Amino acid sequence: MNIALAIEYIPRRMKDLGVGDNYYLRFRHFVLEGNQTLELDAHNQFFLLIDDNSDLSISSDFGFYDITYPNSNEQTYEHQGLITITNYSSTLNHVRFIQIIPKN
Repeated sequence: MNIALAIEYIPRRMKDLGVGDNYYLRFRHFVLEGNQTLELDAHNQFFLLIDDNSDLSISSDFGFYDITYPNSNEQTYEHQGLITITNYSSTLNHVRFIQIIPKN
């Protein structure tokens, strides 16, 4: 997914979920140290991954993203709940999301 697709996708997805236009958007750019794992508590929020990255694993209550995992038949770009991001690289890595925060 890229930023343009995400911006087009978000209003329709929020309408489908009954949120309508009652949400805030926030761009999030995380920088992970080599082999670092980061956990985000996003139980009442949505995070859309906007860049592909082969050195990251992301798991959440919504699904799993790891393009190097050979047994996965689907990559999830939308995440919610407890989100765990793992940097497989031994060097710095960047991961960018659009965070959607419903107002209610």
